Order: sequence, then C-alpha cells, then structure tokens
Amino acid sequence: MSAAFTVASIKGEKGRKDISRVLIDPSVFFTTLPAEILFEVGASSESLKARLELEDGSNVEAPIYSVIIAAHGRESVTLATTYAGALPILGAKVLEDFGLKVDSESGLLEPTRHPGFAYNFES
Repeated sequence: MSAAFTVASIKGEKGRKDISRVLIDPSVFFTTLPAEILFEVGASSESLKARLELEDGSNVEAPIYSVIIAAHGRESVTLATTYAGALPILGAKVLEDFGLKVDSESGLLEPTRHPGFAYNFES
C-alpha cells in the first residue's frame, strides 16, 4: 500500500492547529501528535496512559488526550497520544471515527459509511 496523507485540523479548548501533511497509518491504533500541538490547542487530558509498541520494537507509556480532528471533509472527537519524538499520524481509530478507510491500491481515503454520528430511527 502506498502512503496516504491528508490535511487535518486539530482542535481543543484553546484553539485550532492546521497541519498541512499528516500521514494516515491504519496499522497503528491511536492518532499520535507531538506534545506541543496537544498543549497548543488545549487537548483534554484523559488522565490515562497506554502502553504502545513503537516501530523500533521499544515500548512507551503514553498519555491519552481527547481532541477534535477535522480531515477529509469530516470531523470527530477522538483519542490521541504523545511521546518523545511523536510525529503527526492519524491511526485506525480516527479512521473508524470518521467512517473512512484507506484504499489499499491507490492510498486514497474512501467512505465506509454515512459521515454523521446519528441516524433517524423510527419506532
């Protein structure tokens, strides 16, 4: 699969940060962002940590934050993590939150469902 990239906005209580070229990697679960971005936008700390295995095989205890991410015409609240040297990467969780997947041949994002959170159900 070729690498997929998108433009994304990260939003928190203090503001918004636009990132012009964010890697999309469905092989990682959490979105990762540099701590500076999370602090700049005022991401909400979840007071939780997740043990992550990095690409080099090492493990880190990484704090979890709630942020709003807008990308590819969709917006959702999601969980993001950070650690020393973290690069902006949108993981599988945000793709699921958005209802998107990466086409394995073209590397382009495509919808898997309606973009909204709620549907009209009649009883």
